[in-house]
Amino acid sequence: MFVEYALPVLIILILIAVNGFFVAAEFAVAAASRPRVAQLAESGSASAQRILRILSDPALINRYLSTAQVGITLASLGLGMYGEHAVAGWLLGPLEHLEWFGAATAHTIATVISVAFLTYLHVVLGEMVPKSIALQSAATMALALSSSMALAEVLFRPLTLVLNRIGNRLLRMMGIHIADAESRLVSTSELAYIVEESSEGGLLDPTEQIYLENVIDFQQRTVGQVMTPRTRMGAIPLDATQAEVFNLLFEDRHSRYPVFQEDRDHIVGILHVKDLARHLLDAGGEFDLQALVRPAVYVPETLMLDEMLARFRSEHFQIAVVLDEYGGTAGIITMEDLAEEIIGEIQDETDEEIAPFQEIDSHTLRVRGDLLLDELTQHYDLDVEDEEAETVGGLIMTRLGHVAQPGEVVEVQGWRFEVETLDGLAVNTALVTLPPTRPPEDSAAMPDPDAAGAATGPSPSTPSGTSNAGTSGEAAP
Repeated sequence: MFVEYALPVLIILILIAVNGFFVAAEFAVAAASRPRVAQLAESGSASAQRILRILSDPALINRYLSTAQVGITLASLGLGMYGEHAVAGWLLGPLEHLEWFGAATAHTIATVISVAFLTYLHVVLGEMVPKSIALQSAATMALALSSSMALAEVLFRPLTLVLNRIGNRLLRMMGIHIADAESRLVSTSELAYIVEESSEGGLLDPTEQIYLENVIDFQQRTVGQVMTPRTRMGAIPLDATQAEVFNLLFEDRHSRYPVFQEDRDHIVGILHVKDLARHLLDAGGEFDLQALVRPAVYVPETLMLDEMLARFRSEHFQIAVVLDEYGGTAGIITMEDLAEEIIGEIQDETDEEIAPFQEIDSHTLRVRGDLLLDELTQHYDLDVEDEEAETVGGLIMTRLGHVAQPGEVVEVQGWRFEVETLDGLAVNTALVTLPPTRPPEDSAAMPDPDAAGAATGPSPSTPSGTSNAGTSGEAAP
């Protein structure tokens, strides 16, 4: 009785368990969080160190997955060959004793039933259940099975080596590139998707989401997109008197100012207010502006922000003059401008700035003209592609085709942009009306002026876009 029934049942269950083992091992490694495994490896776990080496090397992970596939295939073949014969044998005797079944019919029915039954056990117990368990705790499962998989790799290595070589040769014959380590790295667009999914899943709050998105966007932006533009740049003529310099200092209250000769296209250096104070104390009140000017650093407006940050850190300066393609002054860029691109605008008690954007009601915003379009689209379902404009003000001016006037309106994809105020010839603020059928993607992610502490100050989690004059901390109009 044992040999006839119990032993075959035991062998069938073992084959299903072996299949489930390799399925769990495969999905556990495929879904394991590398940072989590690295953290466990640093704590001294030998299993975690083994799994981390596998995840870090495409050749090792390919060998690991090949071992799992070979194990699954062998277990499945064994289950089909042995299990079908055993189960069909149990059913064949009773079916042959039925009067209305002939021998051939009974054999066919027994085979169909045994295959269906074993397929059910194989799919449910050997595939779906271990896969679900592995995905729920991938890192833990990968570590728990690592030692057994290491033994299986040794046993199956000759077979996996031959099969991998055959498979790779077939891929090359079909012109399919075999992935290397770099192709497995996550791109910035994939990182942005992960951040968005994590936020929607409740793992990140809106502020954390914006911080991470700003970090991802940081390396894709240029100095020209975030600088304080020339028209809003505070600067001092080289021939200015002490009274004129002091008037500007009292009005703007920044620590560094560009100094120009003749016009703003000829900036000769940077004045540090602390140098001026030290000079007046040491010189007994004598004023000599030219002696105080430090050499200016010049950068092109196409320089990427990560490169600008590297220069700030390596060359130990806080402000640079931004040049346009013709060598003229486009504006200035400061370390504070770069910081604001990640953490949002930094304001002190002397700043009198409006927020980059403020919610007036559920479908109306007040936005600054220098707000970057991609910062607006970061929170709202608006896709504007305009090669000539990067800011809201630029978009309005481009669509109008002339210098904007208060009250003029531009419509883009159902969005209504109305010029509210001007700063000289540039758009200072605009009222943006959202289409009623297209609400914000995530209103919780928008800055709350009241929560920020003042109606005129942005949330610290919102980047400033192109710097306004009073936000750089270095120079103002």
